[in-house]
Amino acid sequence: MAQLIAQIGLIFVALTLPIAMWWFSLSLRRRGRSPQLRSLAAFDALRGQLGRSVESGRPAHISVGTGGLAGGEALMTLAGVSIVNSLAQESADTGAQPTVTVADGTALILAQDMLRRPYTRRGDLTGYTALNVQQLGMQPLQYAVGAADFLSSAHPVSNAMIGSFGPEVALMVDAGARQGLAQVAGSADARALAVLHTSADHVLMGEEIFAAGAYLDRRPGDLARLRAQDLTRLILIIVILVAALSALLPG
Repeated sequence: MAQLIAQIGLIFVALTLPIAMWWFSLSLRRRGRSPQLRSLAAFDALRGQLGRSVESGRPAHISVGTGGLAGGEALMTLAGVSIVNSLAQESADTGAQPTVTVADGTALILAQDMLRRPYTRRGDLTGYTALNVQQLGMQPLQYAVGAADFLSSAHPVSNAMIGSFGPEVALMVDAGARQGLAQVAGSADARALAVLHTSADHVLMGEEIFAAGAYLDRRPGDLARLRAQDLTRLILIIVILVAALSALLPG
């Protein structure tokens, strides 16, 4: 019985601790105590993409990966779309709309919505072009071939690849390298990361791809979530160490 109660208690703590830490972090943010984020060169590079696009007159390319909004790839796809969302306002202000490529219809609709929102807020859709979001293929390999062809023929100013990828991403990163493009990439797939580390200029690994809102927009909710994750991770490490030491001590 005692063991069952202990297991229930652990489950309760595991479920409530992240929420409690999020509320705590958000309250600190509201008091003006912003967390200090470690520098990530990939996000610094992303901030400059549209500026280079304005200067050169060539579009920046953003790939949100080969996944959609269903299944295990949904979170990585949302991470890629969040990059589009973070750059959308600057895109509307400068008129330098990026070209976003996707492999899934649900990602297509969401990316179009992200680019359209700044124009909707100002009540003028004149500068918005839905065709700036393109579906290049429905299967990973088909999409990678289509994206590689786009990078070779459209001559974008830069190439950002954030989302769900597999080993087929090698075709894209190779095409970008041949064009001499500045390349920023990120994924949670170990196969893709193995490829990207050899060719991309800046790589976001694992959970780093989910931090775009905090780094690019400094949104309070996203900053609080990052701090909550770090605090929760620290507490769990301490609990594990205390439990391990308790098991080693005699008696």
